Amino acid sequence: MNLNSQSILLCALVLLSALSACTKKSTTVTAKTNTQLVIFLAKRAQACWFKGKDAPFKNYRLAAEVNSFSGKPRFLIVPKKNPTGLPVLVVQASKTKGDNQLNYFGPALTRHHGSRISSDLEKWAEGSAKC
Repeated sequence: MNLNSQSILLCALVLLSALSACTKKSTTVTAKTNTQLVIFLAKRAQACWFKGKDAPFKNYRLAAEVNSFSGKPRFLIVPKKNPTGLPVLVVQASKTKGDNQLNYFGPALTRHHGSRISSDLEKWAEGSAKC
């Protein structure tokens, strides 16, 4: 394998790794509006993950972007020391065929607490307020 082939292979592996780190999940939920859904989820995340001093979230903060012109209100989980940096989790809502669609994605879902993040978001999207 020559140097050029090795470089191409390395780039392909890095790209594949980056794409696999951004797991995406989606579910249809009942809520009056997308904004109301995201606000409710953000309040639950703030209360349960951050104010509860949950260890996996100690180096992160929640950044709400509920007034979205794209029609997809969302909140982000971003590094506490670099709030303008890349988010580790994006939670957004949109309308799909008249239904509210909750989408969440990011590298946090592939970490050891990823399944818990998913189950918390699904539980809250169904209307539960439990942590």
